[in-house]
Amino acid sequence: MAITIDGKSYDETKLDDKCKNAIVQVNSLQTRLRTLSTEFENVKVLIKHHSEYLTANLPASAIVESTTVEPVATTAEPVEEPKS
Repeated sequence: MAITIDGKSYDETKLDDKCKNAIVQVNSLQTRLRTLSTEFENVKVLIKHHSEYLTANLPASAIVESTTVEPVATTAEPVEEPKS
């Protein structure tokens, strides 16, 4: 079976076990990265949804007027995009 890496085809039967293992690891990690990227996008959507819900539904009667209370959370902060 031929494997293409960086535009070159390699005969898998001629690769040592370390190279074969590295190929498996790269494939596994690429799959994991795609999964994590999808999860990251889903988390951003959920953060936006819950932040919008809070903005629309927090009662004015729950606002604390005292200046001694430190804020716990504000609207969602920008999330850094993963590097490709």
